[in-house]
Amino acid sequence: MKITIVTTFGDQHYNMYAKNFMSSLKKYLDPEINVLIYTDKKYFENTDTWKNYILEDECPELIKFKNRNKHRVIENKTKGWIYDAVRFSHKSYCIVDAAKKTQQGRLIWLDADTEIIAPLTKQYLNSKQNPNTFVSYLGRIDRYSETGFISWNMTIPYAADYFKKWQHYYDTDLIYHLNAQLDCHVFDAVTHEFFRTHNLVPENISPPKVNKDHFDKAFKGVMYHYKGDDKEDVKTNFKRRQYRSKKEKLKNENNSNRT
Repeated sequence: MKITIVTTFGDQHYNMYAKNFMSSLKKYLDPEINVLIYTDKKYFENTDTWKNYILEDECPELIKFKNRNKHRVIENKTKGWIYDAVRFSHKSYCIVDAAKKTQQGRLIWLDADTEIIAPLTKQYLNSKQNPNTFVSYLGRIDRYSETGFISWNMTIPYAADYFKKWQHYYDTDLIYHLNAQLDCHVFDAVTHEFFRTHNLVPENISPPKVNKDHFDKAFKGVMYHYKGDDKEDVKTNFKRRQYRSKKEKLKNENNSNRT
């Protein structure tokens, strides 16, 4: 099954973390996997498998949504960020447009504050979603879902309607009727609706009894998701994590030798 990875980032985030995502993806990604990256300006020339789109050129409805709701923008680094639909709308419109461009195989969203630390193969990604499910995601106990990774099976007949509904939350400002306005809340709302109306089969791939660091534990040894203050010093945190990983691997080898 064809696999396409999609992400987006703003110019202001390139040096902070996105360049690490880009370089690690180029280093470790299976060459048979397609990549769609939405940005404010061009960062690379398109190839057969890697495409760089200008987000607002591809998503004119995003511009309308932002202009219509610019009075609602939340000041950066305040506790109100969970209600900042405008800030997180870029990701949602990016996902919807990628779904329109893909329409087959598997579409995988990866946050650009992710770093790949080992080979990312088709086999590995296929292992993260049952072929009979429409979407696999990182669920959390009594909280909104973690959307740093989402995988959709685009061969399901109602896939197009699902993404139309996702965009509908923004085009009609329905998002402001939810309890909070992250892309996570829209994902949960649409997924739950299609579970009821279309017998959508979701697959929660979070490790059991885990309510923190879902991404890092689900993709341990292959991908790491920088969150919060970790984004401020990606290189330092990456070196620390590599050191801890080597220590853990050595410890496991020593324990294995004792048995």
